[in-house]
Amino acid sequence: MARRKIPSAATTLGEAIRLLRTGRRMTLRALADKIGVSAPFLSDLEHGRRQTNQYEALAKALDVSVEELRKLDGRVTELKDWLADNPQLVALLKDIRDSGKPVPIEALRATLKQSR
Repeated sequence: MARRKIPSAATTLGEAIRLLRTGRRMTLRALADKIGVSAPFLSDLEHGRRQTNQYEALAKALDVSVEELRKLDGRVTELKDWLADNPQLVALLKDIRDSGKPVPIEALRATLKQSR
């Protein structure tokens, strides 16, 4: 069975979710219930005020690929760009990973915001 395509008008994860949801004539509450979040949370997600990692649940409910949804998550793109601009950080992250200690993602995000 072919999966639905994300509308080309969608430039953000939230826009894609909203366009896919309305294209299926699904209410905000119905989709929220289906993926296990509140309607206000989903509304915030659609409007870019919140972020999520629930790609699998969203992809299943909206019949799209997880990878296509991930591509629209700006957080991933920002981090990839930042790492590409700072290759020494990749070695540092590998050292942290190999040490068995958790990678300080929130500290990295804060540093990213400060560097812009």
